[in-house]
Order: sequence, then structure tokens, then C-alpha cells
Amino acid sequence: MKLAYFSPLNPQPSGISDYSEELLPYLATYAEITLFVDGFEPSNSEIRDQFTHCDYRRNPGVLQTLGDYDAVVYHMGNDHRYHAGIFEIAREHAGIIVFHDFALQDFFLGLAQARGRIEIYLEEVAACHGYKATREAAEALERGSTPPLLARPTDFPLNCRLARDAEGIIVHSRGLGL
Repeated sequence: MKLAYFSPLNPQPSGISDYSEELLPYLATYAEITLFVDGFEPSNSEIRDQFTHCDYRRNPGVLQTLGDYDAVVYHMGNDHRYHAGIFEIAREHAGIIVFHDFALQDFFLGLAQARGRIEIYLEEVAACHGYKATREAAEALERGSTPPLLARPTDFPLNCRLARDAEGIIVHSRGLGL
């Protein structure tokens, strides 16, 4: 089995980086894995030596090879610095989403603020939770307040489009329905 594997890895300081680096050697006993990274070189020499890695930020043409894999796995978390590229590719190329965070409020709000485009957040709220929630969030942002949806992340998880478009979903928490 051939897997395309999208995840933060060290030197990106993330629990998901550590998780993936622990998991990858075990997965490699069952699959041939290619790591897809977003503008960096993995710092762990064992990971670099054991796995082929492709930098899709520097060489977007490698994404045309995703159809050659039996499965594409995307690790999605709440830190927009490490997951924005993964999110963008997952929206374009269906695969298996690993939700390390069930609620992605912080991801979308952080991404919108970092890019200076608050509509990124509001569009996701609209797509997942409708007009009323979007209006409530927009009014709070216009006042310079935090959207009240952030205080209820499991009621407004902002994961529906990724979940709906996924070929499969893996979660780390019991009892949270998608």
C-alpha cells in the first residue's frame, strides 16, 4: 500500500509533529509512505533517512502524483501556521482526515487574522452553521470582540466541510459525533 502523508513534522514545534514521528515507523511496516511537507525540511534525521519527502510548497507539481497513492492522509489541527497548507490541499484532493482537534474554530479565526481576510472565518461559519451563527460572529468581530461561537467549540466545530468531503475520518476523542 502506498500512502501520501500530510502532517507537521519537526522542526515545527507541535504535538502533532511528535505524534507523527512516533507513528510513522510503525505505519512503514504496512505501507510505503511519502511525506508531503509545507515549505520545510524535516529535522529528524531518522525520518529524513527512512522516508521520501516532497515539499509541495516549493514544488506544487508533486501534488499531481496524489492519484498514484492508495490513500492520502491529512493530519488536521488547530494551529494555522502548520495546517493551512494541509487544509488547502485537503479541500482540493479528497483523502482521510485525522482530526487531532474536533473543533477548528481557532484554526479558521487564526488563519483569517493572519491573512487579514476575516471572510475566511465567516465563510466557514456560514458553510457549517448557517446565517444566524455567521451574523452573530460578524457582529462580534465588527465590535472588536471575540465571536461568541468560540466559547462553544463543540457546538460550532467548523469541521463540516472537511468532514463532508473526506474519504474517511479518524478522530482522537470518543463521543464527539461529526
